Amino acid sequence: MTAPSGSRPPAERLILGLAVFSHDNAAALLRGTEVLFAAEQERFDRVRHSRALPLDAVEAALRHAGVSFADLDDVVINYDPARMVWGYLRHIWRYLPRSLRMLCEPRRYRNVLRLRGYRAALGERFGDLSHLRWHAVGHHLAHAASAFFRSGFERAAVLTSDALGEFDAAGFALGEGNRLRVLASLPYPHSLGAVYSAVTDHLGFEIYAGEGKVMGLAGYGRPEPARALDGAIRCQPGGRFEVNLDWFRYHVMPFVHEGWTTPRFAARFGPPRPRGAPLRDRHADLARALQDLSDRVTVHLCRHLRETTGLADLCYAGGSALNAYGNTKALTEGGFARLFVQPAANDGGTALGAALYHAHQTLGLPREPREGGTFLGPAFGEDACEEALRRAAVPFLRPPDLAAAVAARLAQGRVVGWFQGRLEFGPRALGHRSILADPRPARLRDRLNAEIKRREGFRPFAPMVPVEEADRFFAMPARDLPYMLFIVPVRPEWRERLAAITHVDGTTRVQTVDRAAEPLTWALLRAFERESGVPVLLNTSFNGPGEPIVCTPAEAVASWRRNGLDDLVLGPFLTRNP
Repeated sequence: MTAPSGSRPPAERLILGLAVFSHDNAAALLRGTEVLFAAEQERFDRVRHSRALPLDAVEAALRHAGVSFADLDDVVINYDPARMVWGYLRHIWRYLPRSLRMLCEPRRYRNVLRLRGYRAALGERFGDLSHLRWHAVGHHLAHAASAFFRSGFERAAVLTSDALGEFDAAGFALGEGNRLRVLASLPYPHSLGAVYSAVTDHLGFEIYAGEGKVMGLAGYGRPEPARALDGAIRCQPGGRFEVNLDWFRYHVMPFVHEGWTTPRFAARFGPPRPRGAPLRDRHADLARALQDLSDRVTVHLCRHLRETTGLADLCYAGGSALNAYGNTKALTEGGFARLFVQPAANDGGTALGAALYHAHQTLGLPREPREGGTFLGPAFGEDACEEALRRAAVPFLRPPDLAAAVAARLAQGRVVGWFQGRLEFGPRALGHRSILADPRPARLRDRLNAEIKRREGFRPFAPMVPVEEADRFFAMPARDLPYMLFIVPVRPEWRERLAAITHVDGTTRVQTVDRAAEPLTWALLRAFERESGVPVLLNTSFNGPGEPIVCTPAEAVASWRRNGLDDLVLGPFLTRNP
């Protein structure tokens, strides 16, 4: 029986972390410093990048841990509401009169008032809140905590970067043991993340959703115009930088509004591309220039942290940390020996970071430096998988050697939905909710883009490979890259032979698989090697266009049918699309 809330010692306190006020809202549950659960709300309400209060994620966390809402001790949110509203008002005052249009959609001002509404919604769903202690952690501090406290480093420099949080755009911190110390904050609107989103919008893709598309498009850009965007950001001493606000107007526009570039930007780089219009060479060149600019600014930030702290290890989180090209540059040119990027580097990861900050920094709980992993969501047993198949009237079998049976299907050119274990926390599918295919034929890449994912044909796919084999196929900047967060060159002799996962620029976003951590996925890779000669598979997220990654067995069955996959694996069961 759980002890009454408030009477437990710190190491046994149940801490609920919430990511609210933004996109990718999420919930995380800790017992002391032990992470019991973390998941984004989108996986439950099926709205991609959901901004809803993560009530469904909270309910899933409680169910997974076998506790009730009444058992909770602390709730920690991922923003400082007072700092948010004062930052918002100061920002409007500074940029008058152009900033007055922000009052048309004062989302950040309303968020403070809505906090009472959020509490009421929690109470309506879960009951009495009077026993809870409420806490707030600054947004970039929550990002920093999510990275450092989940890294394996005893001491490390910590970098955070995104569009904005409260009214900071980036931050430097120092982590040591169970403590984080802020070194400096870089104020909005001088924001690398906001510039990347502004150009994403100019290129005709959705802000806060299309940045990954721009990263893929950059591979098609020519190197000659790659310095064209140098005037957008000027790096300065002390790790700071200044955005050319003559080219951008995101800082005086309503939040998440189209049209973040100015007429001066359009005069230099061409008019904004309407959504769905054909892509031209100039669009790819602009994407390449943006990516090169982003890389240079990222290296600038990293080198400053290295010089300031003198440390060998770096932790990194925030939306900018999902830029795999930039991460590779940070690792190879930033001056650090090792780099840990939080796999849930998006705003959802701040639910976990806020809870961890409270556990270590506020409650003073000790920390064991150990990398935490990302399989933190709900799990579904064999019974649930079998029930989903039977309810859908889908014929299935239970192969005695699942890895061998699936590898044989993959070697025949079939596309397989793969559903195993606990759901990934963060935007990447890493072998628990994945679509898998043969990495060799280019036609499979084209089929996946055109028929299954139904997305732009220029978008690349990523490989998974046993960690001990990775350097054979890819020029690895580090031995183990398990979270699909680094882009590396495919070795020249393998580019044509691994055509489905080799991007036009000869690179790929690799995921390494460790046998001890993921024995079934590792066995599948080795079984595919016996069939094909290569222990590599194409891995992409298990979802269709505009959908979040599947969460439940029933969603996996529905997505398999709706999106035209050939085969489906649910736990130990294998079926075939009729």
